[in-house]
Amino acid sequence: MSKAMKWMNHGTAILGMMFLVFLVLDQFNPMMNFTDNAISRWLLAALCLGAVASSILAWRREGENERKNNEQP
Repeated sequence: MSKAMKWMNHGTAILGMMFLVFLVLDQFNPMMNFTDNAISRWLLAALCLGAVASSILAWRREGENERKNNEQP
């Protein structure tokens, strides 16, 4: 697995856990407003882009593995 893929997977997992924590904290204290501010919007955009990029890279890697397996007799 390439370094870029490892970084992408770790970053996506970290951002996902951050948003889960933000959602729980907002349930206990909505006045802190974790999920409705500019920083959260940028982090959410990064999470979405990371998830899409990670999925595309995994899809390409799976396709390459299938081609390699099909080429071998």
